Amino acid sequence: MDVTGMNKINKNSFTPPFYQLATILEQKIYSGEWKPGEPLPSENELGRAYDLSRTTVRKCLNLLADRGLISARQGKGTFVSRPALDRATFIMDEFKSEMEQQGKDPSDKLVYAGFLKEPPEIAVKLGMKAERGILYYCRLLLADGEPLAVEHKYMCYQKGKPILENEFQYKAFSEVIAINTDILPVRSRAVLTAEIAGEQEAKYLNLAAGSPVLKLQQTLYSCDGNPVGIGLFFYRADRYSLVSEIQPLKGER
Repeated sequence: MDVTGMNKINKNSFTPPFYQLATILEQKIYSGEWKPGEPLPSENELGRAYDLSRTTVRKCLNLLADRGLISARQGKGTFVSRPALDRATFIMDEFKSEMEQQGKDPSDKLVYAGFLKEPPEIAVKLGMKAERGILYYCRLLLADGEPLAVEHKYMCYQKGKPILENEFQYKAFSEVIAINTDILPVRSRAVLTAEIAGEQEAKYLNLAAGSPVLKLQQTLYSCDGNPVGIGLFFYRADRYSLVSEIQPLKGER
């Protein structure tokens, strides 16, 4: 693969260099310039082309691998992934575009954001270690002013790494963690269940207590296998459905 003539990294930007590089390489894959099965330039080649350290390049490649765009083959290198169509993947961060496609006006409301000194019970059960505490935020997702979902998110806190409110709105949970901490989530596990709305969720969603809801629990893990982020999503079962659609990489023939 040719690595010349690529976009440059702005090292004065607030966006970390590894994330800028991931965006550039992702576009090359989606545009079809780099096709499924083709090898990527080596870490050293990418580092020289962008004047980045090998550690930074590796962090970028880990992020792309987490998104399912590339995969490493031991002793052979890193390759653009071929689309896997035999698994279900629920996208939790595309509520806005989905509602717009239905002709509805999507919005969201940040209910709470704050620092927890002690991890919640669910984090303790999953083994989340947060020596410096937990950042917790709760957000409502609405369509035409009607709440359809409430989400609770917990992530390991790092002092001196403030998070802007709009990052809660427009970035995937894994990216919020990667950008604002020194931790890179490399694995995600999601479990979908049918539940009965508790008092808190019923209040947020304007439901009677005991009404059915869809619960999606997401756990994000670091490379050492420790949970670094937990998301709990509750959807109104009478207003919203979770759809899994796998599409081949753009540009594939």
